[in-house]
Amino acid sequence: MEIQNPRTCPELVSGSIIQNSKLAVITDSETATGFRLAGVEVFSPGDAVEAARLLKSFFETGEYGLVAVSEDYLKDPDRELARLLAEEPLPVVVPFPASRLKIDRAEGEAYLSELVKSCIGYYVKLK
Repeated sequence: MEIQNPRTCPELVSGSIIQNSKLAVITDSETATGFRLAGVEVFSPGDAVEAARLLKSFFETGEYGLVAVSEDYLKDPDRELARLLAEEPLPVVVPFPASRLKIDRAEGEAYLSELVKSCIGYYVKLK
C-alpha cells in the first residue's frame, strides 16, 4: 500500500487544511488501551469490513487529518477504499504493524524511518 505524500498537495504542506484536524487510531482492542492512555481517540472495529466502513466515514466527514491504522485492517481493501486511499489527500492514513508482530528495535526504527520518509519526503534518523 502506498502512503499519500503530503508534498503533492500544497494545502497540506502549508497546514491550512490539517490545522484543526484530529488524530484517530484504528486498532484491535488489546492495542487500543495504550493509545487511549496516551490521550488518542481510538476505534476498535471487530473486523476488517467494519474497519473499512469506519475509514470510509472518516474520508466522508473530514473530521480527522491523520488516521493510524493497524496494518491487519488494510491487507485487502475493497475497491472503494483502495480508491480513497490512493486519491484523497485527507485523512493521511498511516499503517502500523500489528501488535502481535515481534520486531526488534533496529527493524522497528527502520520501519518508522521509512514511514516518515514516505510521508514528508526526508529521511529522519531516530534516536
